[in-house]
Amino acid sequence: MVGDANDWEWVRVLAQGRVYDEDRAAVNRLAWAAVALAASHGGERSGVRRARAVADRFALRARVVRSLGAWAADPDVLAADVMAEGEGLSGRYEKLVARAVRDVVGQVRDEGLRERVEGWVEARG
Repeated sequence: MVGDANDWEWVRVLAQGRVYDEDRAAVNRLAWAAVALAASHGGERSGVRRARAVADRFALRARVVRSLGAWAADPDVLAADVMAEGEGLSGRYEKLVARAVRDVVGQVRDEGLRERVEGWVEARG
């Protein structure tokens, strides 16, 4: 049974490694992304700092968009979530998120949202 933050972190890192394995089928990588995101939430509930957990989740979601495409993770939803939660992150984590989503911004369909997130990324990059 997964119990403390270290257990959750171990599961997240294991699952995330499988997401990044480009030799795996896309559907398999997407399933592992769901596991990694769930483990990140579990870790946050068990003591992982919120800013770190949020930044990790944004980076993973951006990776899924970049490597699997918009069918796997909606870039507009990711951008809206970054705009809603990104301001609450510290400078270090803001920069991590900005770096992760930079290559996804061009895929955001909503022009106004795309412009806002572009500005947010540029201000932190």
